[in-house]
Amino acid sequence: MIQKLILFLVIIYSTICFGSQNEYYDLVNLAEETFVIKQNQECFKFYDQAFKIKKAKYFAKDAYIAAEIAYYLKNNELVKKYLKLSFELGMPLSAINSGSIFNNIQKTGLYHEIASIYSSCKTPIYDLMTRERVYKYCFAADSIKILLRPNLPEQHQAYYNLENEFRTYLFNDFLSKGQFPNENMIGIASDSIYEDFLKRNNMVDQYVQASIKMFGSYEPEVMENDFVSKFSFSVLLHSRCSFPKFHPFLLKAVENGYLQPSEYALLKETSIHWNQDSKNTWDDCTLELNTAYYNILGFTPFAKYQTYVDTKNTDLMMIVEQNRAEIHMQKWSVDNEKIKIQKQLGIRFFFGFDRRM
Repeated sequence: MIQKLILFLVIIYSTICFGSQNEYYDLVNLAEETFVIKQNQECFKFYDQAFKIKKAKYFAKDAYIAAEIAYYLKNNELVKKYLKLSFELGMPLSAINSGSIFNNIQKTGLYHEIASIYSSCKTPIYDLMTRERVYKYCFAADSIKILLRPNLPEQHQAYYNLENEFRTYLFNDFLSKGQFPNENMIGIASDSIYEDFLKRNNMVDQYVQASIKMFGSYEPEVMENDFVSKFSFSVLLHSRCSFPKFHPFLLKAVENGYLQPSEYALLKETSIHWNQDSKNTWDDCTLELNTAYYNILGFTPFAKYQTYVDTKNTDLMMIVEQNRAEIHMQKWSVDNEKIKIQKQLGIRFFFGFDRRM
């Protein structure tokens, strides 16, 4: 009887938490869709509702997008309001120019107010031990990867072994518990944090060194502009079996606010699209092939399997929209309009591993 009661309470608690997080995603989606359609201030009521859901985890990039929209609509009070929330969620001040709409904001009086707001915001508390371990795993794997040669199979095996160990760590410590060490747990990856990590551990970035050696310089995109903790995410992209093996746990991480729906969708598509000829024995899964997915990745001529469907095929696009709705992801039709607005107005909507031009 007691066990049944405990199980019942767990189910009720899970329903409340997951429902709250999914409601957050739905309201943010509605806010974006409202702006896409009307391009007025009506979208902010949905953003405000989303950011008031107590049991949900918010994402700094969502508040930043709201601030971009407010800046376009010339509502400086809302710009400050949403940037303040972005800062409270871990956005560094250096990421303010992520969207080109803010390219000249430093020349305005508004910027001094924003900088003052940033200096008064409390720094979020992160799991620094997890961040250090994730960074070390990623650095070690990248250091081997940059040196890989086709005629040195022992190097490839060392790379496989390290990434397999990294994935095991992510599963045992986080995914199995419905969590994932993303920006809400270890902070948005930034150039300053990564440089500090390298300095403290007496390390040199192998990619920077290789670029300087080959091209004489290295000019990467500012890391924090992607609003993501890419290090823990990238190792899953490197294996075609990460999604097939972990997908129920990845979905729980979405429902718990540790991954966004678009990140879950991208992992599914990359499991079909990338690493199709993997020689890593860890990649021993059978891929589940469907007629349509989420239409994030475009058509690739050299890929054996595709995830992209022709947008003129109304039947398949209906499946795409259904797939998105099931995981509380933005509609494809809205994302398509966001791409156009991003080009026209400089309001950046896409970040992290789901960036689009």
